[in-house]
Amino acid sequence: MSFKEIFCQDCKIILARYNDDYFSEASINELSKLHNYYHIKEGHSIILRKKDLVQSPL
Repeated sequence: MSFKEIFCQDCKIILARYNDDYFSEASINELSKLHNYYHIKEGHSIILRKKDLVQSPL
């Protein structure tokens, strides 16, 4: 599965993680503006990064 993470470089935390299968690039950008308003308002550096999660065999 591949995910896109919204990451705050100043706080060094993942603010959100969205599955690529369900969310388009445009919808992720819109959600990041709405949900992470505080970080953006404070001038934090927000990046969108791609993350691939590998499922381990059971």
